[in-house]
Amino acid sequence: MTWRSPEWLWALLALPLLGAAMVAWARDRKRAAARYADPLLIDLRPPRRVRALRVVAALLAVLATGLGVVAMARPARAIDGKETRSTIMLAIDTSKSMLDTDLTPNRLGAAVQAARRFLEVAPEDAAIGFVTFSNGAIVRVSPTTDRGQVRAAFDDLPIAEGTAIGDAVIASLSAIQGSGALAEAPENARTSAARILLLTDGANSAGSDPLAAATRAAELRVPIYTVLLGNDAGRPDGLTPTETLTALANQTSGVFTPSTSTEDLRRVFEDIGVAFASVRRLEELTVWAVLGAIVLLALAAAAIAGSEVRPRQPEPFSLVERR
Repeated sequence: MTWRSPEWLWALLALPLLGAAMVAWARDRKRAAARYADPLLIDLRPPRRVRALRVVAALLAVLATGLGVVAMARPARAIDGKETRSTIMLAIDTSKSMLDTDLTPNRLGAAVQAARRFLEVAPEDAAIGFVTFSNGAIVRVSPTTDRGQVRAAFDDLPIAEGTAIGDAVIASLSAIQGSGALAEAPENARTSAARILLLTDGANSAGSDPLAAATRAAELRVPIYTVLLGNDAGRPDGLTPTETLTALANQTSGVFTPSTSTEDLRRVFEDIGVAFASVRRLEELTVWAVLGAIVLLALAAAAIAGSEVRPRQPEPFSLVERR
C-alpha cells in the first residue's frame, strides 16, 4: 500500500478529538435535561435502544470521516505485471556510410534485417512507426499495428549525405505525439507509453542538435534506445558517435548499445523486442475509500432515523393518598 498525497494522513490525528467532542456534547445534553425537566412530570431520558443507536451513529460518522481523510490521501497499491508499450518509433540512418560492408550485407541491410526481426518479437498490440534520416528526417510510417505497412517501408530506402540525429529524434517525437500515445503524461520514462529506437553509424553532421532533441524527449518522458552500427571514429570537430548516442540514452533514461557485428545487432533487437515486461504500476484505491465513507454515512443516517422517539409520558398519579 502506498499513498499519493500522504500529508492528508495527519488529519487522522483529529479523529480522537472529534470523538471526545461528541462525548462531551452528549454529557452536556444529559445534564441539561436533568436540570431543567422534572422526571416526575416528563421523562426526557431516551430508551436504552435509542441510546445505543445514537452511539452507533456517532461511531459510524467518525469512521466515515476517517475514510474521507484516507480518500484525500489517495491510497494505491503496486501491481507488477506485463505492460505493452503502446508506441515504438524505429529511426534508421540512411546516410552513404551505411553502405559500408563491415556488417553483412552492409550496415543498412543488417539494420533492416534486425528491424524485421524486431517486428516479429514485439507485442502484437504495440504501434510501431518508422523514420529514416540522413541530411534530414522523414516519417515513413506513422505508428501503426499494421506490420505489413512497416515492412513495406523497409524496401528501396533512399541514400543521401549527412546524419541528422537530432532531426530524427524530433520527427519521432512528433509522430508519437500525433498518435496520442502521450495524451496522458507518464510519471517517468520507465512507465512511458512510448519508445524511440535509433540506429546510426556516425556522428551528427546535419540538422538539429541531438542533445537539445534529447532534452525535449526527456521532458516528454520518452526514452531513447540507441544502437551504434560499426566502429567509426566520427568527426574530429565534434562528439564521437559513441559519445553522442550514450548522451542521448542517458539523458532520456534509455539504453546505449554498440553493435560491431550482425549477430550483435540481431541480439540487441530481440532483447529490446521482448523487454516489455515487469513494470510496476500503481492502482489507485481512492474510489473504494469514498464508497466506504458513503456507506458508513448512510448507515449512520439510518441509525439516527431509528433513534427518533417522542418523550415518554409518566404514569398518571393521584394527589389523594390511597388507603
